[in-house]
Amino acid sequence: MLNRHFERTNIKRLEDVMANDAISKFMGAGKALRWRIVAVLLFAAMVPLAFAGFGSWIVFGELLEQRSLEQMRTVVQGHADAIEAYLSEQLHLLQLAAESHTSRELSSNESLQILLNNLNASSDEGFIDLGVIDADGNHLAYVGPYKLQDRNYRDADWFKEVNFSGKYISDVFPGFRQVPHCIIAVQTIENNKRWILRATINSEKFSALVKSGILGPGSDSYIVNRDGLYQSPPKSGLLLDNAPDITPVIHTGVEDHHAVIGGVNKLLVTTWINDNRWMLVVEQDQSYIQAPVNQAIANGAYVVLIAVIFLALITFFATRHLTAQIDKATAEREEISRAFVRSAKLASIGELTTGLAHEINNPLAIISAEQTNIADILKDPNSSKEEIYDALDSVKRCQTQVQRCAGITKKLLQFGRSQESKLELTDIKPRLMDIVNLMHRHAAVRNINLHENIEENLPRALLDPVELEQVLVNLINNSVDAMPSGGEIIVGAHREAKSIIIEVTDTGTGITPGELDRIFEPFFTTKPVGKGTGLGLSVCYGIVHSWGGTIEASSKQGRGTTMKIILPNQTENG
Repeated sequence: MLNRHFERTNIKRLEDVMANDAISKFMGAGKALRWRIVAVLLFAAMVPLAFAGFGSWIVFGELLEQRSLEQMRTVVQGHADAIEAYLSEQLHLLQLAAESHTSRELSSNESLQILLNNLNASSDEGFIDLGVIDADGNHLAYVGPYKLQDRNYRDADWFKEVNFSGKYISDVFPGFRQVPHCIIAVQTIENNKRWILRATINSEKFSALVKSGILGPGSDSYIVNRDGLYQSPPKSGLLLDNAPDITPVIHTGVEDHHAVIGGVNKLLVTTWINDNRWMLVVEQDQSYIQAPVNQAIANGAYVVLIAVIFLALITFFATRHLTAQIDKATAEREEISRAFVRSAKLASIGELTTGLAHEINNPLAIISAEQTNIADILKDPNSSKEEIYDALDSVKRCQTQVQRCAGITKKLLQFGRSQESKLELTDIKPRLMDIVNLMHRHAAVRNINLHENIEENLPRALLDPVELEQVLVNLINNSVDAMPSGGEIIVGAHREAKSIIIEVTDTGTGITPGELDRIFEPFFTTKPVGKGTGLGLSVCYGIVHSWGGTIEASSKQGRGTTMKIILPNQTENG
């Protein structure tokens, strides 16, 4: 009966706790679920997008770089053709001059100066000086800034080359003037006599031509000969210096390769000119070539970013709509749960009414009988003194039964209080002893031996003492119900490591493994229909967890069940 009242008085608390906890948990779970869905959807969308972006960066990056290289090769080839055309034009002008004049006409410095002026007018000041040299290498005439009139070139390499091939464009060399320069020489046969018209190319004009048309910042253009010596000045270096990072190798067409020059990654594009005696080299910083690729990647990144933001917004709002539907379904389910709780509440009230009437009926019957005895004595005016004493004893017995009823209702009210639980450091042993004494008669009627095995000097535990009584009464009643033919119940308590253990052990019928996993579920009961609401252990579970403890069950069919409450030892935990 006390267990029924315990369930009745806690049914409202269970209803509110379940509703509030469920709502708060599901609202929190709804938000967490929303963000998990957003994260999963974004991840599912972002992974392919990332792979596509990375693949595009690889593929299109290589395509753009290849396109830049092709453009650079085209520019270098065009530049080489322009240099070749310039040299051919200079050579052609000199050949035309030699064919248009005799050596006698040009033996005069005045005539030679006029020819130089005409050549420079036609070549945009392409020549520095001009000389006429006989077959023995002696100057017949010379005009220019250097004192070369008396020099003999019989042993000079260029003199030998022009006598062999008839025309020659030399490498850069210092010569008699000790200034790096390049000459063009053509040989003419006149009256079976050989003579040579030689001119020095304007190095500044030629270097400007070599440098023109370079691709952009970080680029350079220069010429080296087969020995790797500069034939035109680079940005860092002088004529006839050795090109430190260049190894001239004869090849056809335009080639490119990567090199590190001065700690900077460079792309070198090369092609051979001047009958494969000079190699045109065009340097370009790799960063400049990569710049269009990087720009394309940056533009693509902006597009991807916009797509990601758009995707995130769509995902968020779609997820918000879905979780709103989930929250709505959850609220509907909670309303159904509340309806079940209300139904259980009505059932428990009915059980309570029956049990309460049965429990109070016995003392009321005694009071009724004693009241009849007293009435009979008082009606008889001739009642003896012994009968009057007997009436007084009946009054005392009535008072005893009234006190018994008051005790029942007081204990019921104590168990059934509805105020919030109040945690306090509580001595466990006295509370357990009170409960054992309270339930002893109830168990004895069922032929059940209820006794205790409580360790001395147990530390205090932080809990609500009334709730402790409620939990223990419920557990003992469950054990009583599990032993219809009698048996034994032991209420024990002891210290274990940093915990306080309270156990209720019975020798009842036990619980099957499948039922053992569900005994703390609301509305689950192993009792026959009408014998229980299935809320007792669920409420116990919630109460114990509100103290910071746990409750466990172990059982063997035919041998009994043990309910174990594990509470933190506040003394050990500080």
